[in-house]
Amino acid sequence: MKQHALITTLQRYTHFPDEAATYFFSFFEERKYKRGDLLLQEGKVAHEAFFVVKGALRQYFLNEAGIEKTCNFAFENEFLTDLESFSRQSRAASNITALEPVTCLVISCVNIVEAVKTCPPAAEFFRIVVENVATENIRRTKSLLSLSPEKQFEELLENKPAILQRVPQRYIAQYIGIAPESLSRIRKRLMVPQKS
Repeated sequence: MKQHALITTLQRYTHFPDEAATYFFSFFEERKYKRGDLLLQEGKVAHEAFFVVKGALRQYFLNEAGIEKTCNFAFENEFLTDLESFSRQSRAASNITALEPVTCLVISCVNIVEAVKTCPPAAEFFRIVVENVATENIRRTKSLLSLSPEKQFEELLENKPAILQRVPQRYIAQYIGIAPESLSRIRKRLMVPQKS
C-alpha cells in the first residue's frame, strides 16, 4: 500500500517504469510520528525528505519577534522538507511538525544522491519536484502580495479542500497572514449561501 502510494505519485510526475520505481522505493524507510512530534527543528540540518502516506504535516518558522508563522502544509502523497537546508546541507530556517498521527516514507539526502546517480527516472523526478516547488513559491508570493486574504483563503480551499477539517484555524490564519478572528469573519461570509 505504502509502496503503491509512492509509485503512483512518482508516475504522476514523470515516466517511471515499475522496476525503477521499486528500486527507488528501496531507498525509503517507513516511520510513524505522533501528533505534535517534531520531524525537523529550526537550526538543525534537514538531512531527510518526508513523503506523507497518511496524515498531515505543518512547516513553520519564528519571525524576529518570536511569533510562529506557518508557511506550508503537506497531506497524503506530498513531499515536505526544508528544501534550502536539504539541498545545501545548511541549517534549517523552519520546523516541521505532525498535525495528526503521520506515516511517512523518509529518504535521506545521501540516499537521494545515490538514487539520482543510479536511477535516471529518479533524477528526472527530483528535477520536476524542485521545479514545482519553485513555481509554487512564486505563486504563493504573488498571492500574498496581490490577493486579498479572502481570495487567498478561496485559493487555499481550492488547492487543499480538506484543510478546514484537518488543520486548526489559527494555523490557516498564520498561513494567510491574518488574525484568527479575521479568518472567522471570512469563513462566515464565504459559507453563507448567496441570496438571489
